[in-house]
This record gives sequence, structure tokens and C-alpha cells, in this order.
Amino acid sequence: MLAKARGGRGAIVARGGATARAGPRRPWAPRAVLALAAVLAFGAGMHAVWARSLPWRLTRDAVKSLAGIVAASAVSPMDLGVAEFVDVPADSVAANRVRLFGDGPLRDRIVLGGGRWHFGERCGGMGCLAVEYAGAGQAGRATPIAPDLLGAGPEPPAGVRWEKTPGVDGSDVITPFWLASYANGDLLVVLEYMNFHFPPYAGVARVNREGRLLWRRRDYSHHEPWIGAGDTAWIATASLESEVQLPGDLGKWRCDDGPSLVDAVQGLDENGNPFEEISLVEAFAASPWASLLVAAEPCDPFHLNSVARVGGDFSGSGGARPGDFVLSLRNLSAVALLDGRTHALKRLVRGTFARQHSVKHLRGSQFVLFDNQGGRGRRSGTRYAYSRVLVVDLATGDETVLFPMQDSERYWNWWSGLRGRISLSPDRTRLIAAFTELDKVVEVRIEDGEPLAEFDFAHDVRRFTGSSAADSSVARFGLAYAFYDRESSR
Repeated sequence: MLAKARGGRGAIVARGGATARAGPRRPWAPRAVLALAAVLAFGAGMHAVWARSLPWRLTRDAVKSLAGIVAASAVSPMDLGVAEFVDVPADSVAANRVRLFGDGPLRDRIVLGGGRWHFGERCGGMGCLAVEYAGAGQAGRATPIAPDLLGAGPEPPAGVRWEKTPGVDGSDVITPFWLASYANGDLLVVLEYMNFHFPPYAGVARVNREGRLLWRRRDYSHHEPWIGAGDTAWIATASLESEVQLPGDLGKWRCDDGPSLVDAVQGLDENGNPFEEISLVEAFAASPWASLLVAAEPCDPFHLNSVARVGGDFSGSGGARPGDFVLSLRNLSAVALLDGRTHALKRLVRGTFARQHSVKHLRGSQFVLFDNQGGRGRRSGTRYAYSRVLVVDLATGDETVLFPMQDSERYWNWWSGLRGRISLSPDRTRLIAAFTELDKVVEVRIEDGEPLAEFDFAHDVRRFTGSSAADSSVARFGLAYAFYDRESSR
């Protein structure tokens, strides 16, 4: 089957940055031929889809793939990665990366995640994978992106269907998307396509802090991983299913827009070899929440976007034990608690939060999450929406807004509708909240929600574009996140 440009980050085209190119422009003739072919194919495809005439599904898929090829031929990889160019002095970006509130320094080393063309002041080549910050906001070690990390990679494991848009070189549009740190300082890197691929997931890898690739898997691992004792990693993984027959009398899933993305939890050893896979379909089907499978979106029923584990200090009547899994299911706007030994679904929590990310065990029966779309308010007679950090008690269902506080005028309109991340400090007194699409990160004191530091993810891209124009020298990529070093290796 030909691939569709569906899901993932979507088409992100630079605004005001037409002069910035990562390479030479493509000649107009191939684009014109492809555009004409796309128009003709679109007309034929629309008729086939409308009439449901054979082979209408194949025609539909071909039209989508051709549209992706045409779009890919018209823009450069830099255009795909940039959310917007901003008119600020490029030489000021590094100096304004960190803003501390008050006189106190950063108490823990913080890692800022990078990607293609990020942190141009520190890394050449393809950019920085990560940069460490500490003390008064000084930049420390920078990890460059090695070319072999973003290459085509090894062949996918047996049984994995690998789909991408034909005619698009995958290595040109792969970027690091999530990072987590091992106990020895190595980084687990989750890779994604910036666009024009379905599914958008490009595999997972391990690199050392100098950027050397240690291993890489080309599979459907995705979103925020968790690393525990013995360098064991737990991560979301997906399979492509043309049709899913649900257990019992629950019916089946069939996506009218192509194959379904069905998520599971996968365990990887220190060398990247999978040793266990937990089926979410089976866990739900055997639980009191089986009815949610009937109402789920068949194309992407769960959208599992973070995997974490309950810490050793759990208390309360929430039903959790140390070692249980806590999962963020975006498309259900729900937090799931899986038994760490039996893998049974023990608890499903839904509340005022919506499309959340990055659920972590805070203390006792309290869990913290990044609530993407649940924040609503009114100021000066005007309604507004904001993303927020929310604490949810699994024992009582109570919710507490940790950030932003109602009187925080500076943050009342901070918004990240699709992505976000929470990182807890080792002593659980502070957290980092990444407003990813805004390209802003804030460190917050948990006791009172007071902001302690801000990190700005505007990047000087002159080194990568060769441009000195004001409108194409500084870019925001909508990919900001940060975490306390070794946050999950406890």
C-alpha cells in the first residue's frame, strides 16, 4: 500500500522565511509535471471515492501519496522543520536562552532537547541533539547530531510494515523528537519524520553524550519513553492494522483513511532488544472499561504519548503499587494505570483535562500531567484558552492547577495544543513544563507554582541556511522540551 501523509506533526511551512533554504531550489519543470499529474489524479480519485467504484481505496491512497510527493518537491527540509522565523537579532539568541527569577541558580543540571538545526551557536553539521545548562544559566556540554543517527537506519524487524511516501528521501526529514537519559549519561533518542510519511515514527536509538551512535532500531517506537533500573526502557510502540477484530462481542476497528495505528507498551533492554510487549487492546478488553474500545477513534484509538512507572513512595487508596505503569492516552483524554506484574488495567481516570501528555507520579496518590487543552478562563470580559500543569489524585479524583496560577498574567495565554512534557526534579520539589509548540519551557516550584526559570528555544540558523537576512536567521521549530538530567533513572 502506498503511504499517506496522515498523523504526526503535520505540514509545518515557514512563515516569512521564503529566502531560507537548506539546499538549492528544485527546477520548476518536475514540479509542474507533478502538479498537473496531481490535478488529474485528484479528479479521478474523487470520482472513484465518491462512487465507491473499484479500486477506490487504492485510488484514494495513490492520490494522497502523489499529493505528498508534490508538496515535498516544492519545499526544502528547512521549511518542513521551521514553525516560524522571528525577527530578533541572531547574536542575542544564546545570551537570552535562560532567564532566572530571583537570585537563586539552577539547582540541578537541566538538559535542553534539540533537533535538526537547533542550537546553531553550539553545533555545526546537523545541529545539537542536546545541550546541558546549570548554575546561573551557563551552557555546558553539547551533544551534536551524528549523521548516522538520522540516516536510513537498519532494516525494520520482521513483521513490521514500513510505509513512507515514495519519492521522498527519509533521511532528509528525520529529526530527534524525544530524549531520555540513562544512568551513565547516554541518551535514548526517539526519532520521527517531520512530514510526508505515514506513520511518522522513525525508530529509536541510543547515543553517548559525545553523539556516537551505539545502536538504533528502525521500528514504530514513539513519544516519551521511561528508563528505569538496569537501563531498561519502556516506550510506546505501534502496529499498522488494516482491520482489528476486538475481543468478545466488541466489534472491530476499520479506519476509512488507511490502516489503524494500534498502540502497545514495549520493553527494551540496554541494547535495544525488545523483551516484552503489553497490548492495550487486551488490557482494555479484560477491564471494566472495555466499552471505550467500541467508541474509540478507529484510525488511532489510543495515541499513547507517554509511558512512566509509579515510584516507591506511593501511598493512598488509588490502587497503585510501585512498579505499576502510568500511561497518557491522548485520544481518550485519559490516564491509565496498568499493573506492573499482571498488566491488567487497574484504573482509568478522566477529568477536566483534555489531550494531555507526560503523566508522572508526583507523590502519594498524586500524579502530575501536562494538560494541553483543558485550561479555560476569562480576563477583561474575554474568554481565552491556555495549557496548564495539573495535579490529579488517583485516590479521590481531585484536581489542582499547579501552573499557571490565576494571577500569573505573564502565562495566562501560554498554549501548546498538541505537544508538551513534564519533568520532575529528583527531590520532587520542582518540575519543568515544556510548552512545546510555543518553544518555551518553564521551571516551577511545586509548593506554590512559582516560576523559577524560563528557557527560550529560538535558534540561530544562519550556520545552516547561509543567510544573514533578518527574516531567515532565527527560527522557532515548535519542538521545545527539557528535562532534569537522569530524571527517570532512579
